Amino acid sequence: MRIFSLLFALIALVVLAQLVLYVVRGPVDPIFVAVLAIGFLACVAPALYLLKPFESREALRRRREERRRRREGRGS
Repeated sequence: MRIFSLLFALIALVVLAQLVLYVVRGPVDPIFVAVLAIGFLACVAPALYLLKPFESREALRRRREERRRRREGRGS
């Protein structure tokens, strides 16, 4: 899952670079700028959503400890 979110982030950076280069380069078409901006937002939103942790660090640590205890219990 993290690979897909990193790919989304990479695509968002490429679209952002295209947008900046297009605006800096010269006269711009507002519709094309809007399309590039919407494309950037459409790529960066899922990337940020997928990269953020869903649980607090404490909850993740607790869950790992529970899994470790279950594995140790089954192994004995």
